[in-house]
Amino acid sequence: MIRIWFFWTPHLSARVLQDFLNHPEFEVVFVVTGEDKPIGRHQIITPNEVKTLAQQKDIPILQPARIRENTVFFDEIRKYNADYFIVVAFGKILPQELLEIPRKYPINVHGSLLPKYRGASPIQVALISGETETGVTIMVMNEKMDEGDIIDMKKIIISEDETTSTLFEKFAEVSGDFAAETLLKFDKWEFTPQVQDVNKATYCKKITKEEGLLDFTKSAKELYHLYQGFTPWPGVYTTFKGKKLIIEKCFYKDSWEGTQIPGTVVQADDKIISIICGKWTLTLSQVKLEWKKSQSIQEFLNGQREFIWNILPSFII
Repeated sequence: MIRIWFFWTPHLSARVLQDFLNHPEFEVVFVVTGEDKPIGRHQIITPNEVKTLAQQKDIPILQPARIRENTVFFDEIRKYNADYFIVVAFGKILPQELLEIPRKYPINVHGSLLPKYRGASPIQVALISGETETGVTIMVMNEKMDEGDIIDMKKIIISEDETTSTLFEKFAEVSGDFAAETLLKFDKWEFTPQVQDVNKATYCKKITKEEGLLDFTKSAKELYHLYQGFTPWPGVYTTFKGKKLIIEKCFYKDSWEGTQIPGTVVQADDKIISIICGKWTLTLSQVKLEWKKSQSIQEFLNGQREFIWNILPSFII
């Protein structure tokens, strides 16, 4: 029986945790996850999915407000005498003192084919960059950002209509079983960790909601990839009548004959509504005006006919 700990927080992590729990070769001795946060309109303090799952399985839970120089926390986890700890999307760089605690190794499940897209948003940035494939990397952790030795990788195909939401679901479906199977082989020394090629390394930062503001002087293809990476959060948007207009569904067309300036809203003969971009057009399917419900573009036009031929502002991001 391999004793493991988990440092996890979001939905993806809960799915991976469940896969490890389903493996009889592993014993999850405790879980480290984020603090409970206020959720929804009424800001009700709510545990995340990892904590909820751990509670259901009677697994000890630790939720430290901080990790670095937290000797009480370090002393507590040493009591569990775990072989490995597994980190999935925890969002913090862990100190060397902590990484040295497991009897064998600290392991990270990372959402890219390293060394490409080290950092906080690899799944989103793969979409924003127009990649056609990405993957899961299982690596030995060190104190630097995603620079540890690679144990194994598994590719994931990116569909043309992929968004962060659907791509996260693909990761959730494969990451847990792949990580568990890889760790079992690694524990038997069937894998030898490989040093990353630093010359091929790229990095991605944490995404902020302001980055979803569209600049229509860019190509429609660029903006579509931005939509893919920022859906469902933080979403891509423009402004109309002084309010935020979120573009919830769209695609792009690589042809347009006209001389309208970027940001112009046009309607084709087949009733398709598009926005002129620096190159090509961004075609709208679903939108949401600030403080209003989500609507198809035709429903939106029923109350906003002046949207056609309106020139939306272009912002250089």
